Amino acid sequence: EGMLFRSAARWMRKTRRLDPSKTWQSFRDAKVINPFAEYQWISQPYPEYNMPRIAPDAKPHRSLRAVSHRDEKGWWHVIDAKGRDVGKLAAFVSRLLQGKHRADFVANQVHGDSVIVVNAIHVFFPGHTWDTKIYRFYRNRFTDPRGPKVITATRLMMINPSIILSRAVKGMLPKNLLRNNWLRRFYCYPGAIHPHWGVPQALVPVEKRPDVIPNAFSVEQPTA
Repeated sequence: EGMLFRSAARWMRKTRRLDPSKTWQSFRDAKVINPFAEYQWISQPYPEYNMPRIAPDAKPHRSLRAVSHRDEKGWWHVIDAKGRDVGKLAAFVSRLLQGKHRADFVANQVHGDSVIVVNAIHVFFPGHTWDTKIYRFYRNRFTDPRGPKVITATRLMMINPSIILSRAVKGMLPKNLLRNNWLRRFYCYPGAIHPHWGVPQALVPVEKRPDVIPNAFSVEQPTA
C-alpha cells in the first residue's frame, strides 16, 4: 500500500509537470488546456496591442523576404521571418548552415553559410500551438531539486522572442561536435533591422516612382 501511494504521488507529480495549464502562463488565466478538445482554437503569442507597430512618421518600407550577400568571410543570407512557419524555416536555415546547398558540401566539416534572421517576433505557429507547446529545461538535483523547468511557447516568447526559432534550428541540426560551430554562424533578431555592418537589410525603403514617366513608344515619324 505504501508503494502504491508513493507511485500515485509520483504519477500526479509527472502529470502536473506535463500539463501546460500548470506552467507559468503570460497575461492569461491558467486553464486546463486539452489539445484534443472538440472545439479547437487559434492562439497568438501576444495580444495585438502588444505587438510591435510601425511608427506613423516612419518612411514606407518593403520586405525583400530574403537577401544573399558575399564578402571576404563567405556568403550571408538575410531572411525575413514575418509570417514564416517555425518548423519549415528552421529546416531551411539548418540546410544553409550545414552547406547542403553547395557543390563542395562535406558532411564532417563546417562548409556552410552564415544566416541572419530578422522579424523573429512575427514567426507563425499553427492552431493552438502557442498555448499547448511546452519547452522543458532540464535541471538535476544539484542545481534545482524541483525537476525540469517546463514553460509554454507563449511564456518563452515573452522572455526572449528569438529563442523560439533558435531552439528549433538547434534541434534541426545533427547532434554532434559540429553543431556549436554551425550555430555560431546563425544570428536571430526579433526586430526588423540587424546590426551587421556591410550586410544588406531585408527591409528596404520603398523607391519613389518618378513623377513623369516617359512614353514607351514614340509617335514621331523617323527622319530620313
